[in-house]
Amino acid sequence: MIGRHTESNVYRELFRSRDFLRVLGGALLIPLAFSAPDAPIVSGAPVSVRGALLLLSIIVNGLPIVIEAVKGLWAREINVDELVSIAVIACVAAGEYFEGAVVAAIMVVGALVEEAVSETARKSIRDLVEVSPKKAVVERDGKEVVVDVKDVEKGDVLVVRAGDTIPVDGVVVKGGTSVDEASVTGESIPVKKTLDDHVYAGSVCVDGYIRLRADKVGGDSTLGRIIAMVEAAEGQKTESGRVVDKYAAWFTPTILTIASAAWFVTGDVNRAVTVLIVGCPCSFLLASPVTSVAAIGRAAKSGVLVKGGGYLENMAAATGFFFDKTGTLTTGRPKIVDIRPVGGRTRDEILASAAAIEKGGRHPLGTAIVEEAEAGGLRLPDASDIHSEAGRGVAGVIDGKRIEIVTSAKADESGNTNVDVLAYGEPCGEPYGVISLLDAPREAAAKTIRDLRAEGIADLVILSGDQPSPVRRIADAVGIDQFHAAQKPEEKLETISSYAKGGSVYVGDGVNDAPALKAASVGVAMGLRGADTALETADIVLMNDRLEALPHLVRLARRMSLIIKVNILLSFGINALAVAAASAGFLTPIMGAVIHNAGSILVVSLAASVRFMRER
Repeated sequence: MIGRHTESNVYRELFRSRDFLRVLGGALLIPLAFSAPDAPIVSGAPVSVRGALLLLSIIVNGLPIVIEAVKGLWAREINVDELVSIAVIACVAAGEYFEGAVVAAIMVVGALVEEAVSETARKSIRDLVEVSPKKAVVERDGKEVVVDVKDVEKGDVLVVRAGDTIPVDGVVVKGGTSVDEASVTGESIPVKKTLDDHVYAGSVCVDGYIRLRADKVGGDSTLGRIIAMVEAAEGQKTESGRVVDKYAAWFTPTILTIASAAWFVTGDVNRAVTVLIVGCPCSFLLASPVTSVAAIGRAAKSGVLVKGGGYLENMAAATGFFFDKTGTLTTGRPKIVDIRPVGGRTRDEILASAAAIEKGGRHPLGTAIVEEAEAGGLRLPDASDIHSEAGRGVAGVIDGKRIEIVTSAKADESGNTNVDVLAYGEPCGEPYGVISLLDAPREAAAKTIRDLRAEGIADLVILSGDQPSPVRRIADAVGIDQFHAAQKPEEKLETISSYAKGGSVYVGDGVNDAPALKAASVGVAMGLRGADTALETADIVLMNDRLEALPHLVRLARRMSLIIKVNILLSFGINALAVAAASAGFLTPIMGAVIHNAGSILVVSLAASVRFMRER
């Protein structure tokens, strides 16, 4: 009951009618008791009418605490319920019915208020879950049929009209609309969607009408994955939380010892009862989980998925940020600026051969090549045996020749990325040509780097598989002094693992970033366009691809860590002073219950305040 809700992943629905009415009814029995006669219920009865009403109040509000305490002991989990249970039982045994009833009422009301304030910390997360639609309109045998979303299968064609929430991830096959993706990305400006565009579960059609083919349904959809990850994040403890748990195990026996000593020395049972009440470490247990949940919810509001408060703690302590280049610091949408054939071949021949090999791949350079070929209406030759080598390129077979497309070791003076197209016949290979591409830096990249530097981040480094010249061009454009080019995945991993100055944050988006994302203290993946492997490996996901969210995330992480520390010190101080005052006889049980709950509400309020932190 009391303190059980401090595990942030088992919050109950607050103020359910049964709970609220029970607590209210039990509390109202107290003033009712003092309007009743202080005479025996029946002649010779040991309890008066007033006493019976007070005992009934204790049963209504105190018995659930005792039951939870017994459950905890049965499960070999010592909790604060045990201390309150002993205090209430001691009041009854000593005939202090009024004190017992008031203490029980204050404790359960305080617990509800704590939960109410705690729920504000989870509001963004709860709202995220609630946007998931329950029904969908599916085309079946030429008719529109309303079905449960859980019954939608991959490949089904769904009908979505203005005002509807999109129930699955899919591709538009007919129509057009503007989509509000705020629930998924945090971006409030609607995005236009037309034929062949991707749409995501949880986003809302603002206008128009579309038919979409379901690609990912249920838990596999973007929204489903976000909800699962956030729910898992609520259960993850911060390092501070683990320290609190470690020491919380000593609280109950310590407080029992102090209470017993106070009773033994003074003979005053009220002192012992008060020590038990004020010694409950509710605020101490609440300090970390509520704060971390508030921070995770605040990040979600900005379109940033954090998989656990521990990762925010790591980010708060980080001194180095390492960035992938393509798709992270750059737009990830390179454009072809030049094609230079070799050996008398034509521009179209080189482009068609490269596009045939790259078709079906996800690398931004390959996508740009395919899009250029399709825009030119080129007929692509058949390619087989296509395979890629991370950090090098992709190869396949066309007309019996092995065609290899690799990032060139050379670059032109402007720093464009060059791609060599090589053909290997017998006995050796020959160059087909060179394709030059330009990938511009993100508009927000330079400001993001300046803001991170202003936050005191000492090391800002680019780790890229591209060649030195284009990497240098992007580094100069965004204001980064340190970079490592031509990095294979294992080399990125080694660089991150050997970083010894402090915590490391790696920001990337591709499959080849997965090892570095895992090795870093915090792995941050670019969201919707990022590879699935990167999203699963990363600790934090920028669902809206907003690089500029990183400085805010650093400030949020530091605020969270600071408030956790303040709350731990505050709760420990309040408990220690209250126990000392109770032992000395300065507090009554009722005063102790008020002080105890006031401290808990203060700590929870400070924790929940993280949710209202503004983004600069």
